[in-house]
Amino acid sequence: MKTVKVVWVIFLVAIAALFWRGSALSAEVLDFVVIQPGQPGSAEDAQPVMDALAAYIHQKAGLDRPVKGRYYNELDPALDFLHNSPPAWGIVSLGFYSEAADTFQMTAVAATRPGGHAKDIWRLVVSKEKSGGWKTLKGKVLGNMLFERDAAACLLFDMPADRLPFTLEGTFQPLRSLRKVAKGSADAAVLDRTQYEAVKALPLAEDITVVHTSRELPASPVVWFGDPDVRARDLAAILLGMKEDGDAQTLLKLLQTDGFGPADPDLPQYRLDRKGAACFQ
Repeated sequence: MKTVKVVWVIFLVAIAALFWRGSALSAEVLDFVVIQPGQPGSAEDAQPVMDALAAYIHQKAGLDRPVKGRYYNELDPALDFLHNSPPAWGIVSLGFYSEAADTFQMTAVAATRPGGHAKDIWRLVVSKEKSGGWKTLKGKVLGNMLFERDAAACLLFDMPADRLPFTLEGTFQPLRSLRKVAKGSADAAVLDRTQYEAVKALPLAEDITVVHTSRELPASPVVWFGDPDVRARDLAAILLGMKEDGDAQTLLKLLQTDGFGPADPDLPQYRLDRKGAACFQ
């Protein structure tokens, strides 16, 4: 009789634990942030897209609590937000990841696929009237990915920004910067893969030439802040399933990504070396 009672107690405890865990999952927080310094537009312009992604995650995860998403294309407000109101996860630029991954304990759980590509490539372009390699450049080099100067210099040139013969300057208007390069009023500009492929179809392409190309770089990662838990696994499954989900196609176009892929295994090597011994750890 005692054995039956013990088994019954164990059964009740197991059911209670299972019920408690299910209830906790339904109330879990999956708030997020998208940080893309230098991207055109404003947080207000992007908020409807953040709301749409939040609603999708909320519905697919079966959460009781609504999901909230925030967008930043400026560094200082993004850093303030992470310090004061850290979310569960986010989509961040490669440069931001490189400079802030250690500070905010970022772990990649998925990767964006802009244009359907798993990797990005940065190109340094100058006016066709210029001669010589990139080391002969002086003045300013413009690009919307250059707000994180230290990371950008290492990602593109494998050396710290203070060792370059020119200055890297972030811009919110990459196309206007490119026109300045073509006219000779700016020294050079940096284009990512998507930007370069778009420019190739413009008449402007006839006035510029590529003088330096980066290695293949990870695309913007989806990161978890802090130690990944069951929520991170479930989030990754939702994101990786979006490409085949008919309900997600309009949202993916708004996010400007062709679905999501697994976390890039090369990403951790692009954390900046804060000891100053080299560009990366």
